[in-house]
Amino acid sequence: MSLSSMQLSLVQFQLKLKQPLIILPIILLSQLMINSAFADITDDAFTCNKLLSKGDYSQALVLSEQLIKQDSKSREGLQCKGRALGALGKIDDGIVAIKAADKLAAKPFDHLVALTLLGNLQKSAKNYSEAIATYQQSLSIAQAENNTLFQRINNNLLGETLIDNNQIQAGLDSYLAGSKFVANDNERADSYQRLATTYSLLKQHDLAIQNQIRALLMQTQSGTLDEYANTSLELGRIYTAAGEYANADRALAKLIKFSQENGGAYYEAKGLYYSGLAKAASGDNTAAKAFYADASKIAKQVGDAELIKNIDDANQQ
Repeated sequence: MSLSSMQLSLVQFQLKLKQPLIILPIILLSQLMINSAFADITDDAFTCNKLLSKGDYSQALVLSEQLIKQDSKSREGLQCKGRALGALGKIDDGIVAIKAADKLAAKPFDHLVALTLLGNLQKSAKNYSEAIATYQQSLSIAQAENNTLFQRINNNLLGETLIDNNQIQAGLDSYLAGSKFVANDNERADSYQRLATTYSLLKQHDLAIQNQIRALLMQTQSGTLDEYANTSLELGRIYTAAGEYANADRALAKLIKFSQENGGAYYEAKGLYYSGLAKAASGDNTAAKAFYADASKIAKQVGDAELIKNIDDANQQ
């Protein structure tokens, strides 16, 4: 008998060891969207994209080389090759492949996709100025084609890159532009969370809290247990940054209880760690060390080296 979606989500939550603090990285998200956008690709190209989505980059590279060997002007093969090379750390070679694919683009949408992938590689290489220019080109095409999906994707990618380039207000403006094209609760949660984190960077704490609470409501309705937990952690962090320590305590205590009830030891440890950070920020170092001790014990049971190090570093400050 198959598991229900809630049972499956619970199993994944219980097994989870690590999860990014905020959200699914937009580069990965855009790649998943790009995969679904190709309705007319060949079976081999579809398989190549599927391998990339699964993280099997070496096999994707092998298959892309086969596609190019069969047809040296295989745009799909070159795009898959570029993405695989980038994921394997060979970013310069990946850029060459994506640029070659772009030269074969016959339609505006093909050009849009190639530019988005090129921007992703430039961003990964921390060539932020180039990535910003590339995303702006791709966004212009999406606007001309009235493609709302890629207007959202490229605004978010552009926002991320601007923030990485320390252009925080410009990044916020891009996120706000992208938020106009959300189509469901998951996308709304993603948008609210981006806005919340950026407002927090700008020390606009009331807006940060407002948007993070909205994100948490969306995740409560439509998110996975992992997404709910990560959004709760970020709410605790944002409350702490705002100096609202009592609210941070309540948000994190709720997450810790939730994690205990659902077998999420990693998130329980992380909730305790964040509670320690909140107590330290409020000046209560005794309570902070008690939270760190509990967090460290559970983190060691889970076996998460990065979290253990973060807790130890905080405890020594």
